[in-house]
Amino acid sequence: MKAEKREQMEKMRAYKKVREQNKKTTLISLSILATGMVLTTLEIDLLGIDIGYYLMWAGVFVFFVVSIQGLFAAGSLRKQR
Repeated sequence: MKAEKREQMEKMRAYKKVREQNKKTTLISLSILATGMVLTTLEIDLLGIDIGYYLMWAGVFVFFVVSIQGLFAAGSLRKQR
């Protein structure tokens, strides 16, 4: 019983660690996305390249990866219960 409880607690700690990391990464992703939207809206180019467009796609990609990572972490926690 104690071994099962310890293993479950370790899984919960790992899940919480992933969630905290994902919160920070999501904030960074949303700030990149917002910067890209502002640069695109204001039509600001850098050396003739629409940098806002690429920042928006980078923000979307990072947001997608973080979301999938959170789903996998939650799924692995649910399998144990």
